[in-house]
Amino acid sequence: MAPLNGFLAESDSIAAALVESDGTIVEANEALGRLAGSTLSIHEVVVPAQGAIVTDLLAKAGPSWHSVQAGLVRQSGDIVDCKIWAVVHRERILVLAEPLRTPGEKLNALLLELNDDLLKARRELGATNRRLRELDELKNMFLASATHDLKTPLTSILGYAEMLGEEELSDEARRMALTIENSAHRVLMMINDLLGAASIMTGELTLDRRPTDLVAVVKDAVEGIQPAARAGQVTITRSGAESAKARVDERRVLQILDNLLSNAVKYCPHGGLVTVTCQDQGHAVAITVTDTGIGIPAAEQQQLFGRYFRASTAVGVGIEGTGLGLANARAFAEAHGGSLTCTSEPGVGSTFTLVLPHG
Repeated sequence: MAPLNGFLAESDSIAAALVESDGTIVEANEALGRLAGSTLSIHEVVVPAQGAIVTDLLAKAGPSWHSVQAGLVRQSGDIVDCKIWAVVHRERILVLAEPLRTPGEKLNALLLELNDDLLKARRELGATNRRLRELDELKNMFLASATHDLKTPLTSILGYAEMLGEEELSDEARRMALTIENSAHRVLMMINDLLGAASIMTGELTLDRRPTDLVAVVKDAVEGIQPAARAGQVTITRSGAESAKARVDERRVLQILDNLLSNAVKYCPHGGLVTVTCQDQGHAVAITVTDTGIGIPAAEQQQLFGRYFRASTAVGVGIEGTGLGLANARAFAEAHGGSLTCTSEPGVGSTFTLVLPHG
């Protein structure tokens, strides 16, 4: 059989032939040969009882397609139902026959196609995820390296600023030294926030747990924030137990308290009040930090501990921050098996409660 030109010659699923009006085959593709073998007339392929259907189809063939459904006989003798089309082509009739698949066969073909698409999508997604992980690792490495390198010179600046504050200086010089010290403290806290975030994101957060009096840690944190509180005319009071011991990483707990107290002072207006309490609850130690500051809208409180999130009340009044401090603080608390929660009301203030198990 001479092959047809174009895509029909290479088609695996559509049998095609150019025939005379009486059904004599002039040209045919390989698909028809595989279906019916070597044959001289299209009528030899059709089930005898349905020959008249194909004869009528050829008689009606014109410039537009006509079609019928009829059975074709395979070389093996099996009969396959086909959709048969006919149209006048190059002064002859082009006949196409496509085997009709059962619903199960159609579903299986569709599932195979969908599975191929799914596998392709999974490969592409896997490649994208690998690239994102690589970029995230690079970001975390840069974050950890850069912040560590910044911390060393800043510690020196802070130390010299504190030494200047102890010298006999004029009021103006003392004010400038205090400004340098406070600014260095703020930058150091930002750097610690970034270092803490880097340790969390890289999975390198570790705890050095030791028996610790948390009341003493609270005292250190309050003492450390006093210069900023005095500068903002904010009063800090402390109350509660005289001693409350637990096995904790003192450095991480101090970071949590530094963050909570720094926020409380920043978000309090001049003349505001911050109250810190520490209570031993028997199974755990609870530390609360309450301020009379600007507060946080209820709709935003669920997002408060998200990385890089900053409340609209803070942004609205131009208070600076990284948006990492509270996220780090909660992560440090949960690493101890504890918790950090918040209740707040705009215009009234906020209360943060840190609970740490005895360990």
